[in-house]
Amino acid sequence: MNASPFSSTAIGITPVALALALATASLGLRFGTFAASGADSYGYVSQADLWLEGRLIMEEPLADEASWRNANWTLTPFGYRPGDDRGTMVPTYAPGLPMVMAVFKASGGATAVFWVVPLLGGLSVWLTFLLGARIGGPSAGLLAAAALLASPPFLFQLMWPMSDVPAMAWWLVAIVLAVRGTTVGLGAAGLAAALAVLTRPNLLVLAVPILVFIATRSGTPRDRIRRAALFTAAVLPGPIAVAAINQHLYGSALASGYGTFSNIYASRYVPANLANYTTWLLQTQTPFIFLGLAAPWVLRRRGPIDVRPIVRLGVGVAALVALSYLAYTPFDHWTFLRFLLPAFPVMLALASAAFAALVPSARRPRAVAFAAVAIVLAGWGLWTGRAAFRVRAEEARYVAAGRFARELPEDAVILCNQHSGSLRYYANRITMRFEWLEPELYGEALDHFRRLGRPVFVVLDDWERDVFRARYASVADLSWLDEPPLLVAARRVYFYAVLPPAPRRAAAHAGL
Repeated sequence: MNASPFSSTAIGITPVALALALATASLGLRFGTFAASGADSYGYVSQADLWLEGRLIMEEPLADEASWRNANWTLTPFGYRPGDDRGTMVPTYAPGLPMVMAVFKASGGATAVFWVVPLLGGLSVWLTFLLGARIGGPSAGLLAAAALLASPPFLFQLMWPMSDVPAMAWWLVAIVLAVRGTTVGLGAAGLAAALAVLTRPNLLVLAVPILVFIATRSGTPRDRIRRAALFTAAVLPGPIAVAAINQHLYGSALASGYGTFSNIYASRYVPANLANYTTWLLQTQTPFIFLGLAAPWVLRRRGPIDVRPIVRLGVGVAALVALSYLAYTPFDHWTFLRFLLPAFPVMLALASAAFAALVPSARRPRAVAFAAVAIVLAGWGLWTGRAAFRVRAEEARYVAAGRFARELPEDAVILCNQHSGSLRYYANRITMRFEWLEPELYGEALDHFRRLGRPVFVVLDDWERDVFRARYASVADLSWLDEPPLLVAARRVYFYAVLPPAPRRAAAHAGL
């Protein structure tokens, strides 16, 4: 059952798969956040602007003047870290996604940066169909595509301008083109892998199983070497560019914005991650995805196509993705399955192909079995991942807060945390992260800005007010937290004027 997805047996299935891909992109465009919010979204979107400006190092003059401990970190927003030179900051996140966003912004305007993830999400669903169809036939491909679309981690990340879906998409492009095996396709597969490395450098190791697959395909030794060399030459610009950018920003080709290897990875994390990822996969994907592990035993040569090399490729990619994150810093929610997303398309394609090999061959029972599994996966996934459809409304508060912050004095300094990046992006105001301002230095920092004659405002999400109070109540008078704020943006972002003392006015509510 390894017919091409464009053969006569797939005439009714291919348009459905294409419709699923278009629906995926449409969902991302309709429900996705179009906001430079929080840490990741702001970090990627703002870095795209830096690429357009031709610089990656930003200046922060106030850091030169500030003398309190960790002043450079205090004045650095989410998504960035202090540079090697005092008074500078550099991006934390890898450059691949911001580079693509910069291209979109240059050609389509400011909103176009938010199109990248939905479009790559739609492409991923289509390519998952092609991969599944190649291994197990068109029905298996369609089931795999539907399972990816309904996957809660995928659906949730589809709504964010973050690198998880793009990293998955570029590796999937590389895999599908490598399987196709044409000369042009192998070169394009290498370029896609290079983009994947730029997007998520720690997954460079995924190039290995793809290279092995290419180098061991049928043909003369000379042909194999030529194909492998073509792919390798096309991949190399990715890690070389990452190394050069790391050297420029962090002082070492092997450094990253996240810190040292030992700060991120530790063997003691393996048991917790193994338990978490297994539990979360069962909770969000049902046991169906684990059927992909049976593919090497279930799928054999069928007709003119031997799918076993493709199966080994898929299993190898999935295993390396899992191994890359088993020792990674643990997290506490299933949404962090996003790290494993590059493994999802291949595992779902293998699971669907294995399922196709196991169900009855009779047409009607087979159709009923596929429909039943698709309905269960779609229903479970959409229900479990329903929070994805609330993302746009939730994140709109960052834009609303930024709109009001534009009315504050141009020399204002805003003490905040969650909004430290977005207020810079939307209002071009200096922000300070209070998580880096230790309690005993709170008064010193305010005195510093009082001497400079700079007004200071505090901007807090509703949940951050208790955090702020607990942090500074013992060292400062925070009675202003109990008074009506200057404004409540989007009903949950609170603005307070701290320096200089200003007459209070009744709280207003900024609409979206």
